[in-house]
Amino acid sequence: MARRSDHTREQLKEIAILAGQELLAESGFSGFSAREVARRIGYTVGTLYHVFGNYDAIVLHINAVTLDDLEAFLSEGRGKKRQGAAAIKHLAARYEAFARRNYHRWSALFEHRLPPEMPLPAWYAEKVARIFSAVEAPLTPLVGEEKAHHAARVLWASIHGICALGLAGKLDIVGAKSIASLTDSLIDNYLAGLTDG
Repeated sequence: MARRSDHTREQLKEIAILAGQELLAESGFSGFSAREVARRIGYTVGTLYHVFGNYDAIVLHINAVTLDDLEAFLSEGRGKKRQGAAAIKHLAARYEAFARRNYHRWSALFEHRLPPEMPLPAWYAEKVARIFSAVEAPLTPLVGEEKAHHAARVLWASIHGICALGLAGKLDIVGAKSIASLTDSLIDNYLAGLTDG
């Protein structure tokens, strides 16, 4: 077992985040606990709270790595000359693929809720904003920056909802065969309305 003096504060933070990612991937958010993270790295849960501040900060730091991984995954293939609907469909397909491959980690982004008195840290909000900017980029040439900002959030929320239904095996409820069939229809119709209006 490691002792407090075996790692610097930053090293301890890094190994705790890595252990937390592994725990989430194995057990999902329902099986996640700071105590189990501490046990896996050989420290006390009190030491983790001393380093991070509290339970919610631990989860935010672990989820931040998932956001970074999602951003990197979405950016793969972005250099190809896709524009408009094709670019957004590519992002939707990448989002679904990431969620499938990393289901528990992806779910934890939405299952964890901060207490009302704890504001979302600016550093975390910046990571979320970078995900939205990936969707804004292909929309801006079509509708301008202001509309693209709002439209990116509408599309992302809608695509996320479709993915959540699909990955939970509930698409039959809405009579759809695949996530892609719904996201493609959503994107085509939403963009048609957005550019006509």
